[in-house]
Amino acid sequence: MAYKKFLAAADNHGGLVCKASKKKLLEFADVWKPHHRIHLGDNWDLSPLRRGASSEERADGISDDYQCGLEFLDAFRPNFLTLGNHDDRLWQHSTSCSDGMLREHCAKLAQASEDEFKKRKIAWVPYHVSKYLQMPEGGPKLIHGFRATMYPAKATFENWGPSICGHVHKPDVFTARHIDGQASFTVGCLADIDALSYADRTPAKLAWRNGWLYGIINDKSGAWQAWHVIREGNTWISPMGIL
Repeated sequence: MAYKKFLAAADNHGGLVCKASKKKLLEFADVWKPHHRIHLGDNWDLSPLRRGASSEERADGISDDYQCGLEFLDAFRPNFLTLGNHDDRLWQHSTSCSDGMLREHCAKLAQASEDEFKKRKIAWVPYHVSKYLQMPEGGPKLIHGFRATMYPAKATFENWGPSICGHVHKPDVFTARHIDGQASFTVGCLADIDALSYADRTPAKLAWRNGWLYGIINDKSGAWQAWHVIREGNTWISPMGIL
């Protein structure tokens, strides 16, 4: 039996990416040398497109944020990408925005994004509860995430079974009482947490951490294991030790 390595990251949020986290992730990737690189969504932030965006947010535009997202894709080089709820703002506005000029602009960027995914040979799925990806060997469902609770990995398992997701910015794991020992993981984020000011009055933010997930998958059976890398202060902690 042979095992292949994978690396999963999420929630860099375009121009709000944490530069130190991005640097550490890429250094880790160079050492880990994963066969599969997985992006679990929110590659862009697109805050000017959110419902209820302030006039200041709308004035910022989305060009810089969009470019930062493309730069992250070029640096991380994912094989798989699940769009997140922030990414989905672009696709939603491309069809349903009441502002015709903005709708047309978003439609062009959405198509450009799909062309960029194709050019980079990234398998991707839209943000939808029924859509997910899996590695060629099988293993966990790869999704961005839809459940934001105190125990997000358990909540995710209830709906999707063995899975890896982002969305909640909280490293978490749920191991089921199951004969096959299946599990679900939620992954830390790669954004500058302080810059995500929309959650400054939300206690859930206290559990947010920078980090990512790495693991192995059996290329015959699809059996897999995964481990968190979590930033605490200026220290990066993993089962391998301090990075």
